Amino acid sequence: MTGIESLTTERKRIVEVLRKLVEIPTPTGKEERLHKFLSSFLERTGFQVEVQEIPNYRPNLVGRRGKGNLLFCTHIDTVPGFDHPQAYKLRLEGENLIGRGVVDPKGQIASLLVALEKTEAPCQVAFTSGEEEEALGSKFLQVEARQGIVLEPTELSLALTQAGAIDIEVKVEGKSAHGSVPHKGENAILKAFRTYQKLEKMEFLKLTHPHFPKGGWVNLGKIEGGKDIMVVPYRCHFEADIGIVPGVNVEKAIEEIKNVTAQDGVTVNFRDISPPIEIRSDLKVVKVLKESFRKVVGEEIQVKGMPSWTDAQYLFEKGIQCVVFGAGKLSRAHSNCELVSLRELELLSLILVRLLNAWGG
Repeated sequence: MTGIESLTTERKRIVEVLRKLVEIPTPTGKEERLHKFLSSFLERTGFQVEVQEIPNYRPNLVGRRGKGNLLFCTHIDTVPGFDHPQAYKLRLEGENLIGRGVVDPKGQIASLLVALEKTEAPCQVAFTSGEEEEALGSKFLQVEARQGIVLEPTELSLALTQAGAIDIEVKVEGKSAHGSVPHKGENAILKAFRTYQKLEKMEFLKLTHPHFPKGGWVNLGKIEGGKDIMVVPYRCHFEADIGIVPGVNVEKAIEEIKNVTAQDGVTVNFRDISPPIEIRSDLKVVKVLKESFRKVVGEEIQVKGMPSWTDAQYLFEKGIQCVVFGAGKLSRAHSNCELVSLRELELLSLILVRLLNAWGG
């Protein structure tokens, strides 16, 4: 790997571990490919490792060292390689590491593992399955901790809130006709776009939160319709993710979505509904993480919100208060140019070492 010889010992170790993680592809459904490597690593650093089975699903991998009640949690799976060039070959270009999963979440895992090597402090770790899809791993996770950190890309900012999400599928019916006389039919694709534009203007999306000053959003993630250029499309469906900020009444948001779609006579199916969450700022994990960041970086940590769903949702429902924290930009995740700054991964690892040493039992 070009330039690795000039790296510091800390950075070399992160690159070494991350290379092994990236070169074992773990798209959702293939998480167990990494269990052997992770289990061996954890056992060498003093952890008792348990494979937690989930009926008709892939298992989680959980480790415990000592009697620590601090939890580190992240997922093993990544999105597929898609069109990412050399997705499963780790590359170093300047300051950046490139490859599928380097930011979501294997860079986070590498920084954590390197941190765990540098301290014998007690803690718990959980590597979950299926986070990029149904997230049944965190839903059925069993741990004894009550506070922790979910490692996801936040640009080393501290996320005390997480936006909720309503995932919908909208089916639109039109009327077919010859493409040369489109006024004789009803174009289902255009009708779908009009519905989407109305969804973008919903009132609950205008509500803001200090961590989400722009309010909510709608992402049109997939749309399909039409048969031929000379046929007025008579069917169309699209899928959208609707982000909702803390403070929004989820039930009222659902009703507004139903009302908007009913105006156009389309069918809406609610595929998934996750309420927003907000973590108390007076928790021990918040205070210790802030102090650890200050000692390592030399400045105050920025506090923000996490716009994406994470395993923190299901942990929160179990009574486990977890902040979201990690290296890299969320916008780089899932993209065909997924990359992360090696400097950020190094800082993350150093912060986690200090946090572990400061936490106690």
